[in-house]
Amino acid sequence: MSLQFLTVLALVALLAWANGANDVAKGVATLVGNGRAKPRAALAWGSLWTLAGGLAAIVLGAALTKSFTSGYVAAALPMGMPFVLSILAAAGLWVLVASRLGLPVSTTHALVGGVVGAAGFLMGSRGLNLDALLNKVALPLLGSPLLAIALTALLLGLMRLPLPLPLPGLGPWAARHVTKLHWLSSGATSFARALNDVPKIAAFLLLATSLLDADQRIPVSAPWLIAGVALVMTLGSFIGGYRVLAVLAGKVAPLNDETGLGANLATSAIVLAASPLGLPVSTTHVATGTLLGVRFSGAGKPRTGDALRAVLFGWVVTLPLAAAAAYVLMFLLCP
Repeated sequence: MSLQFLTVLALVALLAWANGANDVAKGVATLVGNGRAKPRAALAWGSLWTLAGGLAAIVLGAALTKSFTSGYVAAALPMGMPFVLSILAAAGLWVLVASRLGLPVSTTHALVGGVVGAAGFLMGSRGLNLDALLNKVALPLLGSPLLAIALTALLLGLMRLPLPLPLPGLGPWAARHVTKLHWLSSGATSFARALNDVPKIAAFLLLATSLLDADQRIPVSAPWLIAGVALVMTLGSFIGGYRVLAVLAGKVAPLNDETGLGANLATSAIVLAASPLGLPVSTTHVATGTLLGVRFSGAGKPRTGDALRAVLFGWVVTLPLAAAAAYVLMFLLCP
């Protein structure tokens, strides 16, 4: 097995870990933000559902895996190990740094940026399938936050409608079950984001495997590779998710059971709908969009600190930064 492929394995593990550390908060931040769970318990809950979603990607993530191995670059693009290494290194290092800084960023944006930079080095704009990038990446990534804001506002509006009949005892019953539904919706969000993210990362490992000579290929099937990515992502979620969690739990919008439930339902609905279609929506953009929906639906700004500018900064810089880094890495790796 070549040194380059071993490096790919290490970089896939780095990216999966960093993704877990950065993204788990997007499912469980609402539980911590309204005081329903301590950070450790919330991360354990989110990590459990992350593992479940990652394993479900073995069956349900084929469309995303195909998109990230062939859908966004020209058929004539001469892909090799430097191409894969550059994308993974650019995306993984940026997501890891952002996680350490507590900055929620999009792994999807980082990977797409890496693809654009690496393909651009090889063939310029001719190396990219511009129609696919526009219709299956740019539009979903730009539209999903707006959809998340609108759907959250709609759900919260429906949840606040008065019941037609005043039923005795309904208030305490509803309060108990809203809390349970909030926990379940948080699990659904963590499941959905892993289902959407694991295939994207595993796609590059599968691509690297296909580039090996026949006598060097590892005798492991695609499902096991995907399961390995899911496991590393789960570990990153549980161990490394605290810093981004602190930001999303209290520095974007004030939260309670009702608003947390609405935000999580909107996030999980959008991401679950996108995954089977092969649309790489950003869980970061969707989840943060739902928090903005909470904020704009009457909750106002958070009580202590406001990280909205930092979050938006991460949205803006991730794709071009990853593209530039991948381009430079291709320059260094290619003879």
